[in-house]
Amino acid sequence: MRPISSVICQSKLKFHHNIRVTFCQAIQGMSTTARISASHLERTANEQRDNGIHRVFLPGQWLDVYIRGLKQAGGFTITSIPKDAEPSYFPSPRPGYLELAVQNSPRNPPAAWLWRPTGEIMGQDVLVRVGGSFVWPPPGLDVNQINRVVFVAGGVGINPLISILAHIRRSVASEVPQSIKFLYTTRLDVDPTLPSSEPNLHEILFHDRLKGIFESSPSPSRTLDLYLTGPKAEKVPSSEQNPSEEAQTINIKVGQRITHDDLLDAIGEKDKRAEKVVVYVCGPPAMTDEFVQVLRAAEGMDESNVFCEKWW
Repeated sequence: MRPISSVICQSKLKFHHNIRVTFCQAIQGMSTTARISASHLERTANEQRDNGIHRVFLPGQWLDVYIRGLKQAGGFTITSIPKDAEPSYFPSPRPGYLELAVQNSPRNPPAAWLWRPTGEIMGQDVLVRVGGSFVWPPPGLDVNQINRVVFVAGGVGINPLISILAHIRRSVASEVPQSIKFLYTTRLDVDPTLPSSEPNLHEILFHDRLKGIFESSPSPSRTLDLYLTGPKAEKVPSSEQNPSEEAQTINIKVGQRITHDDLLDAIGEKDKRAEKVVVYVCGPPAMTDEFVQVLRAAEGMDESNVFCEKWW
């Protein structure tokens, strides 16, 4: 994954925003190549997109990215929050920006362009359009009435959820659910390009950001469960497996996968699930379909409050 932070420029064109690439950074251990089948626009043809140039994006949405000279548009999740798109003047001035997660995919022309050497793309303008309905706040619900929100992420399915979670953390107290449960499963693979094969939790996509969010206000009602699989998972030192044991906010489960019981435990007691419990699931298609079916069928759960998005 490569987050691209882009400063929003003032110039606009039709229904597309014109932005400029201003910063690129590669995240260690996330340079795997993705398979490309149907294009982003084909897969998301039925999804809503912005109808005007002044709309602010919602947490969880993506950008259609149009690059000069390329026929194919790219679709990349926004991992920053709406407030980041606004200029800030304290403690020091900075322009507004968007952060995107871009996987290293040589057969995906827009992603390959964004993975070119930094000097070749810095300062280049691209056209973008906001899209996606997997968003916070959940459509049709009053966030002030939501008591519990559950996030379930598989692999790079973390991308839209990190934006939603970070936005909730920056919201006013009345708009923050009392209970937040985050279940995140990911693989720790051996990367032959790295000098050491020793496991490092910092290789987990957005690990440090998640850790900072949950440790900033520790509470038993707000927990992060990390399920680690893959050849390097078993080598995670025991000292790193329970970084927040006292507050019980972060739990690392080595060699385990998210089970149906884990999902049911996360949504709480049966007689309280109808009291505005919402769930967001994002991951590989098979995992997402299975988990959504379990959650929507759970006793006492309002199936319309289970939202999902699949990554391909």
